[in-house]
Amino acid sequence: MYDRIIVPLDGSELASEALVHGKNLAKRLEVPIHLVRAIDPTVLNRVGSVGMGFDYTAVDELISEEEKDATSYIDQQVNALNGEGFTATGVVLRGYAAAAVISATQEGDLIVMASHGRTGVRRWFLGSVAEEVLRQATVPVLLIRQHSPEANDK
Repeated sequence: MYDRIIVPLDGSELASEALVHGKNLAKRLEVPIHLVRAIDPTVLNRVGSVGMGFDYTAVDELISEEEKDATSYIDQQVNALNGEGFTATGVVLRGYAAAAVISATQEGDLIVMASHGRTGVRRWFLGSVAEEVLRQATVPVLLIRQHSPEANDK
């Protein structure tokens, strides 16, 4: 059915929850897991444009440092998965998160990713990487929604 499970990771607890689902699917389907992490230089560049007297050469250093940290994180996750008996690979890509995730896919993949489940103005204002992946991906997408405390009250 699927040849590979793609799991975007950003280091958040919510993304880790999606990885649990991705691992379960990979185990049942006996397919490899491919982890994706995006480094968006445009976000880091905006940090510099806000401050007065900002040293713009520091932006390149900031991007390089972020890329090193992301690569280390992905490598740790891949090693842990391989240690658990999975076949796992990973990549760190530069660019907008949704585009990076989509570019990492190929025919036969299933993307398993986290979504904050925002609605209304918050969704419009903050945007949604998950929604953009869902709309633009050419492969199936499984969204893992964040558990909201309000849902437990009902």
